[in-house]
Amino acid sequence: MPLGIRHIEIVVSDLKKSVDFYSKLFALIGWKQVDATGFKCGGTKIYLKETTGEKRNPENEQRDILGARHMCFDVNDTETVDIVGKFLIKENSRIIRGPLEVFDEWTPNGGYYTVDFHDPDGYILEVVYRDETKK
Repeated sequence: MPLGIRHIEIVVSDLKKSVDFYSKLFALIGWKQVDATGFKCGGTKIYLKETTGEKRNPENEQRDILGARHMCFDVNDTETVDIVGKFLIKENSRIIRGPLEVFDEWTPNGGYYTVDFHDPDGYILEVVYRDETKK
């Protein structure tokens, strides 16, 4: 078995709302729903778990609780990034940036096309296509 991340649990405030959002998002980027609250791509599974605890503040990108700052999902082409961008607009999701090609200190020639956004609980997610020929 190859090494990697086996699973990630995302704690959400409204399981039904989050399953609805993630099932639509993951269908666009090639992940499969494997059970009522779980999604899988390759050997990695992400599952959602509802909590009755403190909700995240989606307006605060530097959340007051500890945890992952954001998760990035690779896709195979820029068209998929654009499709996700349109989905996010339709869902009235809070888009941080994109879809756009990024030129920065790590990729001065461009090479990655991204959309960054918040899920229903304020987690920061990114969907990205990286052109490996533009290193």
